[in-house]
Parts: sequence; C-alpha cells; structure tokens
Amino acid sequence: MQFAQVCCPRDGHMWTSITKLDLDDSELTEFYSPKRKTGGKLFFINFVYRALILTKASSMESFSLVIANKYDVSLVNTWISGILNRNVKKLSIYSSYDLPFSGFTSNSLFNSKLLEELELEVRTRCAIKVPTIIVHFGFLKLLKLSGVIFTFDSFGSVGRPWLSLPVLKKFDASNCIWLSAKAVTLEAPLIESVIIEQDSKSVSHEPRSCAMKFRVLHLKEFTYCGFGISQPITLSDPSSAHNASAHIILYQCQNRVLEEGPRAFLLLTQFSQVKYLIFDGSEVLAQQEVSVLPVFGILCHLELGLVTGQVLFGLLLKSPVLKTLLFKEVSKFDVELLNSAVVPDCLASTLQVVKFGKVHGYEHELYLAKFVMENGLVLERMSFSLASHGLGKSKVMK
Repeated sequence: MQFAQVCCPRDGHMWTSITKLDLDDSELTEFYSPKRKTGGKLFFINFVYRALILTKASSMESFSLVIANKYDVSLVNTWISGILNRNVKKLSIYSSYDLPFSGFTSNSLFNSKLLEELELEVRTRCAIKVPTIIVHFGFLKLLKLSGVIFTFDSFGSVGRPWLSLPVLKKFDASNCIWLSAKAVTLEAPLIESVIIEQDSKSVSHEPRSCAMKFRVLHLKEFTYCGFGISQPITLSDPSSAHNASAHIILYQCQNRVLEEGPRAFLLLTQFSQVKYLIFDGSEVLAQQEVSVLPVFGILCHLELGLVTGQVLFGLLLKSPVLKTLLFKEVSKFDVELLNSAVVPDCLASTLQVVKFGKVHGYEHELYLAKFVMENGLVLERMSFSLASHGLGKSKVMK
C-alpha cells in the first residue's frame, strides 16, 4: 500500500491484513504548496504512525520508506524500529539527510533474523553501532548499503567483526566506512556479485588500517570503483573467482595515498583466475609490482585505461592465453623498450583482437602498433580510435 494511494485511511479493518507498505514523503510536494509544507510534513508523520499502529500483521513481506524532507531523528528511528519488530522480510530505506540509528534501532536491525533483502541508502551518513562481534543473517539474499558508518567500539582490541551471511547472493556497498575495526570478514559462500564504490570524500575519511575479506565459493562478478583504494580487499581463496569477471576502476585524483599502489596490486592478485578483466587505473602500479604479479592463466579479455608501456608489456607477459586486448591510451615510453622486449606468448599464439583508444599519432604509439602487427601471428583485427578527426588525414597516420 502506498502513501499516495491511501492518504486518509478511515477503515482500520483494511490495515490488519496489509503485508506490503511503501511510504514516500517526496509525494508531499505533489499535494502541498511550499507555504503549506509544514502541514504536509505533519500529515505524513500522522499517516506513518497510523499505518504502523493499524498494521497488525505479525510479519511483513516488504516495507519501503523514502525520506526527502528533514524530520526529527528520533521520529524516524521510532518508525524504523517499529517495522523491524514486525519481522519484515524486505526492508528499503532511502534518506536525503543524516540518519544515525539509535542503540535500540541498531539492536532491532541485528535481531531481524527473517530479513531477506536490506537496502539502506543515505545521501549523507547513517551511523549504525554493531552490538556483537559476530553478526548472522540466515535468510539475507540482498545487501545494498550507501553512506553507512559501522562502529564496533565495544570490541576493544579485538576489532575483527565477522558477518555470517550463508545465503547472500549480492553485496553492494557505496561509501561505507568501518570504524574501530582492524578487519571485517564477510562469510557468504553463495554470493555471486560484489560491488564496492567509494567517492573521493569517502576515501579520504576511511581508516587506512581496516581490511575487508570475503569468504566465498563461486563468485561470478566483482566490481570496485572509486577514487583510490582506502582499505585492503582480499578473497580468502582466489580460486573462488575462477571464471568470474572483475572490474577495477580507479579514478584519477590529485591527492593519491601512498598505499594506493600496493593495495591496487593486492586487489589485482585476487583475480588471477578470471576470464574477463577491466583494469582502469593501472598507472598506480610500479613496474616492479607488475613483474611479481601471478600468471593470469585463463584470462581471455583484458581492458585497460591509461597504461604505461612497461605495465602493458608486463600484463601481456602474465596473460599467456589472452584473445582480446583493449586500452584507452598508452602514455609515452622509450621505444627502445620494444627492441629489447620479450614477445609475450599471447601475441604469438592467441591474441586475435587489439583496439587502440585515443591515438594521438605519437611516435611511441606507432611503434607499438607496428610491434603488435609484426609479432601478432594470429591477429585478426586491430583498430584505432583517433583523439581528433584531423588525425585521419595526417601523413603520419596514413
């Protein structure tokens, strides 16, 4: 039942059988002018209380709360804890303002053992205190979080919380912070998709010492996207990502942290058994780090962003069965590298498609293209995307 559909519930009987409830205060703007906004908020508050009081079902299939206007935090906590205590299965909360959970609401959340889907998205920050070092949700299949700050103050020097999620299929965390924890372990043997995003503000405020470990069995897709990497991220067993696809996108930013290169290296090593890899941000890797990467034994498809010549060749040497290579741009390097370079195995035996992106017509780009054509024994197609239309008519490109 939606707020817009039933604005004035008069019959209490109809509420007793309701198992799905969607409350969205953004619809206030449709019913009330700006001058009457306060009255509209009061009406919404009364409506929510009436809905929670009259809904007598011992369990609910789903509850959705969208908060576009600012309310007293204690009010919102009362609403959330009230619905959590009704054994809701699918809970979605979206807020445009800070939403710190009270201790009672936090306890209600972690005692909601029947939760199957939890979506908590706060545009600013949502602080939640984890009451125990081991958290277990036996039925949770979807966990989507945004702007959540987890605190673990009661754990003292231990600081290693364990999240047990035996049937979780998808984990999606955006700009989430784990305070007062040395390492967080997420045990989810059935998980298929992991998505982690961090903006520049989240990265700069994230404690540098908190590691995150995933204990999974058959991961299908992993995505990390952010302005740097603020915490070490690992798989308990890299073979759990066998045949998976991995997307690692590191946006360029002015203030890179010193740990970013080693953490990017660590993250990349977790996916040495994937078939499909997108790695945008390889410029943070040092040449010596690439040389000690594990072999990507079954990697068939590799996409890179801006890449140095040394890192490009290092990755090719580590990808013996690569079939498709795409990169956005290759930075300037000494062309003598090509004269002394060992021809990667993939060039001689498996590489079929190469795509150059954003070609400027520089000498090192042309020498690289020539090197690929001369040594690509099974090459079927090589294409170029020009940085400007005028390059197509230049003598150099012809």
